[in-house]
Amino acid sequence: MEPTDQSSAPAQPNANEKPKSARKPYYKATLSGIEDRELPVVAVVGQPNVGKSTMFNRLTRSRRAIIDPTPGMTRDRLYGTIHRDMGSFRLVDTGGIEERSDLIAEMIKNQTHNAIQEAEAIVFMVDGRAGLSVADEEIGQALRLQSKPVILFVNKMEGRGPEQIDSEFYKFGFDIMLTGSAAHGEGMENLMEAVEQKLEGKWRDPKKATEQRPVRLAIIGRPNAGKSSIVNKMLNEERVMVSDIAGTTRDPIDSYLNYKKQPFCLVDTAGIRKRGKIKGSQESLSVLMATRQVESADVIALLIDASDPEAAQDAAIAGIANKAFKPIIVVVNKWDLVEDKETNTTNRFEERIRRRLKFLETAPFVFVSAMTGQRVTRVLDLALELDQRANTRVTTGVLNRFVEDMKQNHRVPRAKGRHFKVFYMTQVEVAPPTFLAVVNTSQPLHFTQERFLINRIREAFDLEGVPIKLVVKPRSGRNSENE
Repeated sequence: MEPTDQSSAPAQPNANEKPKSARKPYYKATLSGIEDRELPVVAVVGQPNVGKSTMFNRLTRSRRAIIDPTPGMTRDRLYGTIHRDMGSFRLVDTGGIEERSDLIAEMIKNQTHNAIQEAEAIVFMVDGRAGLSVADEEIGQALRLQSKPVILFVNKMEGRGPEQIDSEFYKFGFDIMLTGSAAHGEGMENLMEAVEQKLEGKWRDPKKATEQRPVRLAIIGRPNAGKSSIVNKMLNEERVMVSDIAGTTRDPIDSYLNYKKQPFCLVDTAGIRKRGKIKGSQESLSVLMATRQVESADVIALLIDASDPEAAQDAAIAGIANKAFKPIIVVVNKWDLVEDKETNTTNRFEERIRRRLKFLETAPFVFVSAMTGQRVTRVLDLALELDQRANTRVTTGVLNRFVEDMKQNHRVPRAKGRHFKVFYMTQVEVAPPTFLAVVNTSQPLHFTQERFLINRIREAFDLEGVPIKLVVKPRSGRNSENE
């Protein structure tokens, strides 16, 4: 991905830009969703570090794309949706095309080629500071062979007009050439108007937006656990790059599918290593973005490598999801590589993992093979079940009947010689289910008492595998301690 422009000179009005007073807000933006699959696609392409990811983040009003001065940060395709008066389109950020011929560079080229093939129009971005390069010429020549509308955008031209463009850029012969600065927001409205022109006659009404929200399933784990392979197998396409090189995935990649009439958003994330083993700012950013995905996910799929089940880092990664109160599915991958399996092999393996990760005692396990596809769809089934449970809402009347039943049929544990009494309960939130219990003590509950109450709630309302929040407060206005 590309660096943010850091010019010390103040931004001046661009001669190629309309006065602010003549402009209207030029877009609304959303993350690309299941209902956007039928929209026209506009691909942003160019060599590394010209500002593609900076433009993507600005136009989609997001921080989805990692911005870093190191070439090659963007690898997979990132999508966002932009809404205009004329209609909507999907913007796709691509990896920089360069001359390297190693495995990663070739995979980036393939991802960019796929984006170009599906695009209705292309924004070809070049660096106005650096001037024309041999790589720019090669990309321009390849784009001309595509016979698709191309807009040439000369970036990093803050405070400068088209008369200051390197004259070499004119030899591309594209009918629209614009200047601007993605970092400073200059030239964006002109670019949007040019995109509208190129998409004229190609607007398509999106499919009627589904009334169901997508279940956001984030797939996390150590490097090389098979996260990208699982996503590709679920989608039945090579959507994200897969290699044996640790750290191949950097940006979180959203992919959408319908499974059993339910939309899903699969989020492939970068592998999370121990802090002491993270190398450089690029990997630090990737890990930060991966951990952020946990916060926005509905369900977490924690991938564990069956060939290395004792890794301590698995506990640290699971702890990130557990602290966020997210339902977790423990997905044991590469199960096809485990030899001498017997009837109870899965049970013994599961017991071993649960002993190390005690806070996952209610999390479901599934043993899969991303290579063969064995039981991969079971992950989607479990994600749907857990999402539905996490959104369970229990009425106050039902909860209070539960409280009375608990008093009559269960012995409430004592702690430090004191017992607690629940007067009534109410549910205050879902995802995670959050319950407020009004009790007879102002002292914090002992963990055994809190655990007892959470377990009773989980059993009564079929919340197996779902984290539960419990808020406890004393009944006010009375001497409750003695009741």
